Amino acid sequence: MRNLKASLESSLSEVEASYALQMEQLNRILLHLELELAQTWAEGQCQAQEYEALLNMRIKLEAEITSNCHLLEDGEDFNLGDAPDSSNSVQTIQKTTTRCIVDGQVVSETSYTKVLRH
Repeated sequence: MRNLKASLESSLSEVEASYALQMEQLNRILLHLELELAQTWAEGQCQAQEYEALLNMRIKLEAEITSNCHLLEDGEDFNLGDAPDSSNSVQTIQKTTTRCIVDGQVVSETSYTKVLRH
């Protein structure tokens, strides 16, 4: 009986050691996954902020385009004499190009050119 008890206690110790080792490995995996999750969440937050900024820019540009279309439609009586004198002004051209790239290929591209007179 003593030999059986000693044998069972030895087996129990081996099983406990094995489970402790497995728990340690699983805890390391869990910590690694938690770190990846935190990084992915932070990247998602950054992308959400970038999306919000781009959406705001798009809304402003669409409003400006709509406004310019209305000016062009209503400006049938416009003649060059009404234009500001450009001989003394400095002209700056601002060009913005936005590309959406998926898997290394350009899916869409939008260009916007604005002429500023100073």
